[in-house]
Amino acid sequence: MSLHAMIPWDNEANLGRAYNDAMRRLPDGDWAIFVDHDAMPTTGQWHRQFQEAARFLPDAGAIVAMTNRIAAPWQRTGDPVSNDYAVHRRHGAARAKLRTLLDITDTKGWGGVAFAVSKAAWQEVGGFADGLGCVDHSLHFRLQAAGRRVWLHEGIVFYHWRHFGEPDPTSRYPKAANCPCRGPERAPTERIALP
Repeated sequence: MSLHAMIPWDNEANLGRAYNDAMRRLPDGDWAIFVDHDAMPTTGQWHRQFQEAARFLPDAGAIVAMTNRIAAPWQRTGDPVSNDYAVHRRHGAARAKLRTLLDITDTKGWGGVAFAVSKAAWQEVGGFADGLGCVDHSLHFRLQAAGRRVWLHEGIVFYHWRHFGEPDPTSRYPKAANCPCRGPERAPTERIALP
C-alpha cells in the first residue's frame, strides 16, 4: 500500500471532479492524501502518521488531520489567530506525540484541509460530489452510509490559512447538492490508540 499526497485543482472550481480524476489514476490498494491549497503540515512525519493509521485501519473510510481554522470544533487545535508558521510547527511537534484516533463518523462531517482516503473506499461510495463547497462533507456522509468509519488522527496537524482576514471566497462557488452538513453537530463517539 502506498499513499500519494497531492493538491488537485480544477480551473472551473470543481474540486470534486479534480479529486475524482486523481483517484482514478491511483493503483488499486493505494490511498490518496488530499491537502488544501492553503494548508501546510506542522508535523514533520505526517506521511508516516497517515500511513501508520491506514495500515492499522485498512477498512477506514477516511483519516482526517486536525487544523487551526476549521468549523468543526473537535477538529480544531492550535492558535486560530497566529499566522506565524514557527508557532504552528511547535504546536504540531507537541501534538505529534499523540497516537490516538477519534471516531468522527457520526458527526456532521469534517473539513477537508488534509485527509486520506483509500481507492477502495472511494470506489465503494461512488466518488466525490461535484462542486467546491461540501465536497468533503458529502464524501463523509457517503462513507457513513456505506458503513465505513471516519477517523480523526489527533497527532496530525496542518496549518490552514482559510482566507484569514479576507471575505470567504468559497461563497461564490457551488456547493454539493443536498449536503446534510448544516444540521446540528453530534459529538465524536470513540477514541482508540494506535499500537
